[in-house]
Amino acid sequence: MEPGAEKALGSLEVKVSSQGKKFFFTAFVILAVIVFYLIFNVGNPNSILRYVIKSSSYDTIILVVLAAFLSLMSFYYVHASETGGYEKIVQANLKKIQKLRKRGKTNEEIAESILNAMNVKKGYRYRYAMRRVIIILERVK
Repeated sequence: MEPGAEKALGSLEVKVSSQGKKFFFTAFVILAVIVFYLIFNVGNPNSILRYVIKSSSYDTIILVVLAAFLSLMSFYYVHASETGGYEKIVQANLKKIQKLRKRGKTNEEIAESILNAMNVKKGYRYRYAMRRVIIILERVK
């Protein structure tokens, strides 16, 4: 990272401790195992779930809720990973970004040049990346 990049960017990056990451992945794996188990035991009268809930009529609802929560956890992980990468790119190119701003370039033009250098083509990924980089560039002083 360039000197002064942390000061110019502020606290963009969400710093998660290694203990927090371990907890997240442990919870993710446990939840995935439970969902996998429930997929094959919905409605089974001998399911382990019978110790907690006597009626099997709630099995499908519990499965859907836990699977939706598992999906949200995976989307959060992907979003956090994507955003962190763009922030590092902006930090690495901070001096060049500041020079481009002095020349009168807008955040959109700077983001477009960054994405062109990354060889990101038009489409959904390009639009998503463009929005993320512009948001990060707006935070840069």
